[in-house]
Amino acid sequence: MSTNQETDSTKKTSIPFSQRHKWKLFFAKAIFSLGTLVVFYGAYLDWQIRSKMDGQIWRLPAEVYSRIESVRLQDNLTLNDVTQLLLNNDYRQTSFVAAPGDFKIENDTIVLLRRSFPFPDKMEPQRVIRLRFSDEKLTVIEDLVNQVTIDEFRLAPKLVAMLQSDNEERLAIPLQNYPRLLIDTLILTEDRRFYAHQGVSLISIARAMISNIRAGQTVQGGSTLTQQLVKNLFLTNERSITRKINEALMAIMLDLRYDKNTILETYLNEIYLGQNGDTQIHGFELASHFFFGRPVREISLDQIALLVGMVKGPSLYNPWRNPTNAKERRNVVLGLMLEHKMIDQELFDLLSQRPLGVQEKGSVTRPYPAFIQTLQAELRQNLGENKSSSLLGARIFTTLDVKQQAYAEQAVVDATQKLQLKVKNPHLQSAMVIADYQKGEIRAIVGGLQTQYAGFNRAFMAKRQIGSLVKPSIYLTALSDPDRFRLNSPINNQPITINIKGSPPWQPKNYDRKYSGSVLLMDALTRSLNIPTVNIGMKVGLTKVIETQQAMGWDQVSIPKVPAMLLGSYSISPYDVTKLFQVIANNGGKIPLSTINTITDRKGEVIYQHQTEPEQVVPSQAAVQTLYAMQQVVERGTARSLQNNFANLHLAGKTGTTNDARDTWYVGIDGENVATVWLGRDNNGETGLTGASGALEIYKNYLQRAEVSPLELKKVDEIKWVGINSYGSWNCYSPVRNIPVWVNKGQDFCASSTIDPTILLSPPRKTPAPVEDAKPAG
Repeated sequence: MSTNQETDSTKKTSIPFSQRHKWKLFFAKAIFSLGTLVVFYGAYLDWQIRSKMDGQIWRLPAEVYSRIESVRLQDNLTLNDVTQLLLNNDYRQTSFVAAPGDFKIENDTIVLLRRSFPFPDKMEPQRVIRLRFSDEKLTVIEDLVNQVTIDEFRLAPKLVAMLQSDNEERLAIPLQNYPRLLIDTLILTEDRRFYAHQGVSLISIARAMISNIRAGQTVQGGSTLTQQLVKNLFLTNERSITRKINEALMAIMLDLRYDKNTILETYLNEIYLGQNGDTQIHGFELASHFFFGRPVREISLDQIALLVGMVKGPSLYNPWRNPTNAKERRNVVLGLMLEHKMIDQELFDLLSQRPLGVQEKGSVTRPYPAFIQTLQAELRQNLGENKSSSLLGARIFTTLDVKQQAYAEQAVVDATQKLQLKVKNPHLQSAMVIADYQKGEIRAIVGGLQTQYAGFNRAFMAKRQIGSLVKPSIYLTALSDPDRFRLNSPINNQPITINIKGSPPWQPKNYDRKYSGSVLLMDALTRSLNIPTVNIGMKVGLTKVIETQQAMGWDQVSIPKVPAMLLGSYSISPYDVTKLFQVIANNGGKIPLSTINTITDRKGEVIYQHQTEPEQVVPSQAAVQTLYAMQQVVERGTARSLQNNFANLHLAGKTGTTNDARDTWYVGIDGENVATVWLGRDNNGETGLTGASGALEIYKNYLQRAEVSPLELKKVDEIKWVGINSYGSWNCYSPVRNIPVWVNKGQDFCASSTIDPTILLSPPRKTPAPVEDAKPAG
């Protein structure tokens, strides 16, 4: 019996032992599985961190800059010229030069601290420059750092836009480019133990919990800068335990893998600081441009305090939406700076009373929408649709002249509104393109009256009938054959009928319904006569005219091969119109129009460069003669109203009006630029205006604002100035006017010149001056 009892006892004690063994095994497996899961999850989080931090952290937008401008002794700039140039490039006139972008004026001297900038060819450091003026003209430029006199220096161009990516914009800059005061203020306000903790600060969490319990609500957060960065880069704003655990784990891992300065630099460029429509504003550098219109290294101490204060709540402390909250928050940050002796009481009192000093909302992102739209189209054309990877963080140096753009915008708005009142037509719209014809660079584009609205770009997208604007290309085609046509060639000006197979006979008419026996070729263009133009075009041949137009830049334009094309019965955009007149103005040399000068990548390597070497597509002799005839259009033709105020500029131009006055045009050429103006209605309705009374008025308004150089015809081989009488016959002795003539075979036109009978009654004269020394009329 004792043996049985022992057996039972053994059974009773063996069962619990087996169960304990099973539970231990279960717990061991569970712990191993959990540990494995944690390891794999940690590896996954670590992979996420490394793939982002070691690769391309952000899809950086391309920075778009205006054209690079220089201050040169040779330009004879006045003090006002230089002052305006500095203001146009976002320099600030101050009483004391302290930061890059400051300048002051004392008597006949300007002292400025020029910004450092990575120009396409090289990086240039900031420099202290002194400009001395004598008799209102710039006479001396001194580099005060190197203590030398120089002939010129470049100004950092103006940041005009950013081609965004993924609905967020940022400007990432190195840590050393951030002001030390901003970094110290940020750490003081957001994470005082940043350089001491390992990604998560238990002390900060405990302090925040105590503060929140005392206040009865959430008044303080315990997140470190590292945790905030993790949330911005990898997580969402979801309020959950899971997200907070992930945030803490990733913050610790981030701190273990990367040094504090790398984390801080990433934070400064990543932190969310506002919204611009659908676009998020990230980083202190972009926020500085966005709110204050200048780089972060140039903002004042109170502006630094405002940006740092906004970290706590970009929407709550938005200075446009909630200016009172923003000012209170700024002053809280200033108070912390006072408490920790970063500033004294006197400076605190001064800064806390200042207004917020923010610029007009949204002015940094899309100030020149028509120009930017054209630029984007050009990028697609030159770099292809899949251009995003090559443009990440690129710098695009454009051809935009900020001053010219302002003049063009003001002229379009002012003159069009006056014409709307004059003809009682509130639906008039207009567009304008200005290009440097010697470089093929677009200086300004205005797409409509809403100059800040990125809508329909009439300058680039609208295709409208061009009417008489087509005529100079027809006359140029004829003048390219000097054996048949010269400026003084007589052209029939009688009504004609042209039979077209399969269509009714075509009977073109002059605009004024007046005719004569014949008219000089140049006078036909001067007066914009239709019948002589058709006669010339038919003699030259439609095929030849179209070939010439395509060679001059209309290769993508659909030009119908019918006689009516000689009077501009087809539609072209103002941008394409400018292409053709660029060739005429540039002595027959074609340079593709461009809004881009240079594109560099983030390292400063050039990835695209606009070529400005002209291609001679039409004879320079024919182009010069056509340009002279266009000068006559202004001197005594359809654009002669310009002579009232601008006769000294010797401008060239051409008006254009389509059937029923639906479209009015004007193209003007000065010593540097060609300007194309269109005025009409979007619904193609009648305007009640002509090219002379409509589009020309906008060009006049532009001339009243802009600084325009006189147009001088360039010397061209085989072009001689020869006198003619009032009937167009050669007369080198007593000419009514002198015209440019293509001496293609060494002709001596004076040998067949008519001698005025009055010469026989006057004292003997010396031998007539050589033909090439004669001066053009006017």
